[in-house]
Amino acid sequence: MKFKKHYVSILAIAFLFASCTKDDVAENDVPLGAYDNGILILNEGNYGTPNASISYISNDFLTFQNNIFLTVNPTKVLGDVAQSMSFDNDKAYIVINNSNKVEVVNRYTFESLGTITENIKNPRFSVVLNGKLYVTNATSKAITIYDATTFSYIASIELNKTAEKIVTANGKLYVMNGAYGYGNQVTVVNPTTKAIVSTITVEEGVNSIEEKNGVVYVLCGNSARSKLFKINSSSDTATSFESTTLTGSLNMDVEGDKIYYTSGAGVYVMNTTATSFSETALISVAYTPYSTFYGFNVIDGNIYTADANGFTADGTVTVYNSTGTVVKTFTVGKGPNNFYSNK
Repeated sequence: MKFKKHYVSILAIAFLFASCTKDDVAENDVPLGAYDNGILILNEGNYGTPNASISYISNDFLTFQNNIFLTVNPTKVLGDVAQSMSFDNDKAYIVINNSNKVEVVNRYTFESLGTITENIKNPRFSVVLNGKLYVTNATSKAITIYDATTFSYIASIELNKTAEKIVTANGKLYVMNGAYGYGNQVTVVNPTTKAIVSTITVEEGVNSIEEKNGVVYVLCGNSARSKLFKINSSSDTATSFESTTLTGSLNMDVEGDKIYYTSGAGVYVMNTTATSFSETALISVAYTPYSTFYGFNVIDGNIYTADANGFTADGTVTVYNSTGTVVKTFTVGKGPNNFYSNK
């Protein structure tokens, strides 16, 4: 009888493994490409020089590779100032600012899929919504719209003001009207009618915008204060709070129920339900203007920071865990400015 029970157990285990279909294995275990299940680092390069690049770190930090775009596409040049990236299904849209183009690649293999140049004028940021790619342009002060699959130009939305970072919420586009420490507005656009719905006035020095669960978070920082706005995307009404002790907050990322932000040499964190800034740094570093925290994102509980090293040397990436302990450091390309989860 004892043998029989063991035999039944073995059969049950065998049945359990047999019940896992090939599709299950493919979906859960097989990478979609060499650059799946990791972090993409955008290195903007030196202004006026086509040395922008992209680096890759696997989620377990065991695999690291620089220049993945060039490695996969040896006959193409990424370009001059890689400003930002956005994603849609298996595609990545790489906004190349000074080269006036958007390079499109398979986000997992990095094989080139095409280049968008029509009506691109000093592009800054992009987002995909309902099959369309929306790109903000600094020179034309407009949002240009493209088919996200064919990459063909569709139309433009004239803002007639600074067109910078862009997010979507509740079926609408929210565009930050500020850059380099100047600007105090967010423009709300209806993408269906291509009409401006409203303009929301925030604090001078608007620099970061994020969406989470229908709330649009806007961070502003200047020499007098830091101020955070929470915009309800249903009504486009905003609430805010500020700190005059913690001034000049610059970078923000929202993950889970936490808001992470930087000010000077420190990284700070507060809950999304907070009504006041945390003024106790989680991480403190040596500070060099325009280099320290040039790139900053929080992904899966890890805090990714980048030092541009004055653009005279390759950038340094330092990864911290949620308690502020250094996990890993990497040397990447020139001017690392952003990190993106690729899974």
